[in-house]
Amino acid sequence: MNRALATAALIAALIPACRDRNVGGSSADSTAIVAAAAQYRQGWLNGDTAMALSVISDDVQLMLPGEPDVHGQAGARKVFVEEMTQYHIPALTVHRQELLLHGDHAIDIGTYEETMVPKRGATIYATGRYIVVWRREAEGWRMWRYMLNEFTPPAPTRATS
Repeated sequence: MNRALATAALIAALIPACRDRNVGGSSADSTAIVAAAAQYRQGWLNGDTAMALSVISDDVQLMLPGEPDVHGQAGARKVFVEEMTQYHIPALTVHRQELLLHGDHAIDIGTYEETMVPKRGATIYATGRYIVVWRREAEGWRMWRYMLNEFTPPAPTRATS
């Protein structure tokens, strides 16, 4: 009887430790990450650099198509200001496919559709994949690693006779 009680006590003590490593994470963490991602998206839609940067880690790494990696908050600010100065983003739709949480990190994977209206020139419609690694910091969940992969536009079709 004492052995069964000791085993039950050990199991009861280990369950919370296993829960802390649960890949699923907590619903509060998921909610906080989704809210931070929505704030980032809204910053782009509003052309608000400060809002978009507010969820970026100080040591962020941006990996954007055809560009060298951008490191740190200052580099991200330069990219964001340049983009927001050149383009208005009236539409940005995100399709989250997975949100995987593990401890102080989370991986957000999905696709996006974006409409970009340049100051001069034709409207650009872009689609692609993204992966964001979020990190829990003192201020909350922050984008720590950010990678975009644009889909290649389909080749124009030729009329056949």
